[in-house]
Amino acid sequence: MVEIIQGLYDVLGVQGTANMGDLFGVVSTLFLLISGVLQFISSGGKALPAPSEETSPSKKEEVPSQEAEEKVEKASVEGVPVTIAEETVVETKVDVVPWSERLKKGLSRSRSQVWGKLGGLFQGKGLTDDQLEEIEELLYSADIGPQTAMELTEALTEKAKEADFGEKEFKAFLFDFLKTRLAPIQADVDPTLYDFDESKKGQTKVIMVVGVNGAGKTTTIGKLATKLTQQGAKVVVGACDTFRAAAVDQLQVWCDRAGATMIRAKEGANPSGVGFDALQKAISEKADYCILDTAGRLHTKGNLMDELAKSKNVLKKLDETAPHHVLLVIDAITGQNAIRQAEEFHKTLELSGLIFTKCDGSSKAGSAVSIVQSLKVPITYIGVGESVEDLNNFNLDEYLDALLDMN
Repeated sequence: MVEIIQGLYDVLGVQGTANMGDLFGVVSTLFLLISGVLQFISSGGKALPAPSEETSPSKKEEVPSQEAEEKVEKASVEGVPVTIAEETVVETKVDVVPWSERLKKGLSRSRSQVWGKLGGLFQGKGLTDDQLEEIEELLYSADIGPQTAMELTEALTEKAKEADFGEKEFKAFLFDFLKTRLAPIQADVDPTLYDFDESKKGQTKVIMVVGVNGAGKTTTIGKLATKLTQQGAKVVVGACDTFRAAAVDQLQVWCDRAGATMIRAKEGANPSGVGFDALQKAISEKADYCILDTAGRLHTKGNLMDELAKSKNVLKKLDETAPHHVLLVIDAITGQNAIRQAEEFHKTLELSGLIFTKCDGSSKAGSAVSIVQSLKVPITYIGVGESVEDLNNFNLDEYLDALLDMN
């Protein structure tokens, strides 16, 4: 083969001596030529297009739906110009879990570890001393409070003597016992906290939200702002927790999503001044609600609690009736400590309502009963999760039904 190539060189007048490298090059060229011919034959004589953006496998070709094609055919008959680039949107329905089910799930631990165990002790045969002791321990573990626990134990001792007093009768008795003590206090909740009254549009309601660090204040305020703006209310939020930049940034995200106006200041600014500016803005723009976040305060620190009292009093320079609501956010997990928190905040600020958060992983939900009874302050909202839908109006019957599993 080398001699044949050398002969071609001589005929063509190419100077040089053929070698094995030339032979390899000729063979490779012949192979590529033959492969191209075979591919051309297999494609039916049609040349293959070069890859481009339109034919690249990385992009999917949009194929008109049958519905779109029918529209085009119909339009072509009627002489109406129509383009096929029309997408058919398929709506996927997401099953929303009812609030009653979410609440029941959130209180499941409290129900199973406390109230369920209590119900199992009643068999219509009275109570032994050991059973009475167990009842007291379970009530204290639920942070129901010493006064309520004592009253409940005494009442149960008498009821248990009845021959037909079993678990079902125990639940019904407990439902009525708790409702009788809580219902009169819960009746004092201002409905404007839940529902925006169009007839009072532009009359700014000031809601001051307080609580210790980690209770969920910032998230709760974001949820409240969202719920109110969704009803058509104009909301201004004051980021008065000027000591935690992360909390302010988090609140900004919530306000942006809700369509609420947020007033913020530089880190370390005077919290009272931010609250004053926020209310001034709300009044000038005739906002319906002015919600004020506050720095998380340990209830054991007197000077910090005094700062909260100052923030509250500063608002009265703009509106003598402000704040119209002072709501304490309480983490249900804190249990007995939550009672002490509530007492100190109430002493300093005269609370008008409570918001219970994180009722989705604790057996301490009974502390709500004790706090309401001792302070005579109603629960306004209860939270069982992170989303907006997981914060809802507190309904006493729903709460007791979920806590005791009355169904």
